[in-house]
Amino acid sequence: MRIGFDVTPLCVPHNGVGAYTANLLSRLEGMGDAMIPLSHRPPLPGYTGDGTDNRVDALSPILRRRLNKTFWMQCVLPLQLARLGLNASHFTNSVAPIFSPCPTVVTIHDMTLWLFPQYHYGLRLLSMRPFIPLAARRAAAIIAVSRATKQDIVRILRVPAEKVHVIHEAASVAFHPIDQESAWQALGGDWSVPERFALYVGTIEPRKNLVRLLQAFAQVWHGGAVPHKLVFVGQRGWKEQPVFRAVERLGLQEAVLFLGYVPHDILLALYNLAEALVFPSLYEGFGLPVVEAMACGTPVITSRNGSLAEISGEAAEFVEPTSVESIADALRRVLNDPARQQQLRQLGLAQSSRYSWETAARQTQAVYRQVSASAAGNHSL
Repeated sequence: MRIGFDVTPLCVPHNGVGAYTANLLSRLEGMGDAMIPLSHRPPLPGYTGDGTDNRVDALSPILRRRLNKTFWMQCVLPLQLARLGLNASHFTNSVAPIFSPCPTVVTIHDMTLWLFPQYHYGLRLLSMRPFIPLAARRAAAIIAVSRATKQDIVRILRVPAEKVHVIHEAASVAFHPIDQESAWQALGGDWSVPERFALYVGTIEPRKNLVRLLQAFAQVWHGGAVPHKLVFVGQRGWKEQPVFRAVERLGLQEAVLFLGYVPHDILLALYNLAEALVFPSLYEGFGLPVVEAMACGTPVITSRNGSLAEISGEAAEFVEPTSVESIADALRRVLNDPARQQQLRQLGLAQSSRYSWETAARQTQAVYRQVSASAAGNHSL
């Protein structure tokens, strides 16, 4: 089969959708189908989900031009698809061409544009929200990355439940337990990481609930309940300034460290050195940092919102994300209790092993087969 595969998420710095796209493509490429990359411009060099090589650095001539993404997808891409002779095309970030000569599969990661529109900037609302319902209705199949996301898709977009396939994401194979000495060696002298710390991984943006996290951390740190510091990893997002202002207002300048985006080998070391991942998000379609941390044996503190209870199972210390006291209590319980940390490590390793990109790729390929066969059957009528 010839499958068109949307690699536009690889054209921007690392994020969750980019990790999904890169990891899934790297597995699908070895499964027999011809994967034809589709994009409005070339991906960033050296960008894969596992941080090992670049599987998309020698792509088709389609990628040599740089076009506005919406114009390309809605006006240029349908003509390109007609020339490519594809059995199906897969769009990995919620939107797809309204008109397509081949069956389309669309992955929708979450419904936050509807559930939390206040957490998105205006251009994103204008450029994506009108097209997602159209893409979902016209798609031959929709992939949701969790059962929680499927429920939201069916309820909000009013598409048939049988059209939506739940295929979980997974941690990259790059994330696994390593010994402390190797982790510190990986950091070398280039990263001013404290000896004991809790870790947050993700974009600095309102939906991640970081101001409340800082308020909770201020309680336990200023009160002397924990000696740890708090390390943030992730690029700045929209409306990130309240987070940095909170650090100053709460007097946490000596207790909080922002590292920005870090390479995979550094992130692996940080997961393995952290005494807990703290991820009190208000909503997640999947919550990839939670599974990455668990795969490294890192204790996880998170909320039950969105997919997080589904993905975490019993392997996390759960908080009420709108309660600063709840987050503070969880920090005290986990950071001061080596036995609880060890319990969460073992539960997390077992929980993360439930998810794999190989399984996700096989399930995704089965969706390709289904929509292609259905289209072929319709043409033969």
